[in-house]
Amino acid sequence: MAKKLKNIPAKAHPAHYMMHKYWGRKPHNVVSEYIKNYTKEGDTVLDPFMGSGVTVIESAKLYRYAVGIDLNPLSIFITKNTLSKIDINKFDKEFHLILERNLEKFSELYITNCPSCNSSSRMLNSVYEGNTMLKVKGSCNNCGVFRKDTDDNDLKLINKSEKLFKKALKDNEIVFPQDEILQYVKRSNKTHIDQLFTARALLILSNIRKDILSTQNKIVKEILMMCFSSMLPNVSKMIPGDLETVNGKSGWQISKLWAPKIHTEKNIFESFISRYKRVRKGKLETNFLIKSDQYKLYKKSSEFLKNIESNSIDYIFTDPPYGESIAYLGLSMFFNSWLDSSVNYDKEIIYDPFRNKKYQDYSLRLDNVFKELYRVLKKGKHLSFTFHNRDLKIWQSVIDAVNNAGFEMQNIVYQEQAVASGTQGINFKNTFKGDFVYNFVKSESNRVFQNKNIKNPTQAIEKKIDNIFADNDSITIDKLYEILIPYIVRKNIYSNENGDPINIENILAKKYEYGPDEKEKKIYKWKIKKA
Repeated sequence: MAKKLKNIPAKAHPAHYMMHKYWGRKPHNVVSEYIKNYTKEGDTVLDPFMGSGVTVIESAKLYRYAVGIDLNPLSIFITKNTLSKIDINKFDKEFHLILERNLEKFSELYITNCPSCNSSSRMLNSVYEGNTMLKVKGSCNNCGVFRKDTDDNDLKLINKSEKLFKKALKDNEIVFPQDEILQYVKRSNKTHIDQLFTARALLILSNIRKDILSTQNKIVKEILMMCFSSMLPNVSKMIPGDLETVNGKSGWQISKLWAPKIHTEKNIFESFISRYKRVRKGKLETNFLIKSDQYKLYKKSSEFLKNIESNSIDYIFTDPPYGESIAYLGLSMFFNSWLDSSVNYDKEIIYDPFRNKKYQDYSLRLDNVFKELYRVLKKGKHLSFTFHNRDLKIWQSVIDAVNNAGFEMQNIVYQEQAVASGTQGINFKNTFKGDFVYNFVKSESNRVFQNKNIKNPTQAIEKKIDNIFADNDSITIDKLYEILIPYIVRKNIYSNENGDPINIENILAKKYEYGPDEKEKKIYKWKIKKA
């Protein structure tokens, strides 16, 4: 008998989930607990929005048969390569062959002079303002790590790199993506993927990629491409730079494809070695942890699941698209373009007004998905999904789709994250740091969802907020929504009496104010306005 799970302390991601970047990855131990709670060994688990594959991977560890579906080729790429078993010795050998071959050709492009002893040293990192390189960080065999202003020799290497790049391009010796960036994830003046890299980076990356693709062993080739793809953000212009330390700042910081004014250029070979070590560590884990090869991965939309029989799935755990919050396909084009993946952007479930994908399209597609999920799930079995969003119209689209399909809600659980994401780190003032887990059941008999009739929804939410503050002088946005969202969902009150979406922040602003906590300035809370 399945029980209601409470907030499970989330554990940090192990090495096999740190091999490649993906957005919104859920704590593996939380997903595992839900799978164990609602299934037994041999059951079939489905994730129709697979993402980085946590549900499928955890199912495989637990001897469940897993089915993963995602429109995003990057999702398939990460999940498949996480699940695969690899001969580590063959992987090591091929990596070092490719590394040495490219070091022989291009290592001179990362030579800089030590400011203390003037000996030739290895460039580790550089910081630019726009297209101008200002600072260099290097490592000298005699003096150790140093930081210096860019000198004439550094600028000469930039010019040499650009000449080599232009010659290789003219002679058709290199291939790199030049895809136009989708408007929704475009920022600053970068319009195409290649503009997110320096000429030096494009030259070396193209050569490494060409060597990887010539690898004969298919599994080794795929894992080498995992190393290659996972290092791409670090060697792009998208990492903000620090002029004092001559380091990058906190990785990919916002959910856009952009180059900040002050940005870094890292030594590609240093990054390639670093990613190889991280991927190798992850594969050593999965070679041991993955207990089952009974899984199927499909690159398709979940609107139509003709490949899955009715009443054949024992449990569904998923993470549906968060409306406009994360543009998965738009952001993934940064990787998919280098992986030569074809992407069907038309079928993406998202709120993106630049592509005329608005609330109606988002709602319609979710309706199609959850009707299919209802069809394939066995009667009496459970559907769990995680979700959060400030836009109540997006909440309504998701919950209406589940209700319209015929599922019956059992409970809602607020689930904390293990760690904050990069974007949460810089937007700590106003971001959620957790999710809601909704648990539904496919009842034995079809039911008709009854809409709760509340005459004044805005007033009802105002009253609920006042009741919350009757017990709290101040409250974080996470804690507030942890109480408020289940109330709104159960009462089905997303729109006001005129049919317009309710804006919770506007309601709060009438009586309450948002600001830093008196003791911990990085913690922001809603507080009662002072008279």
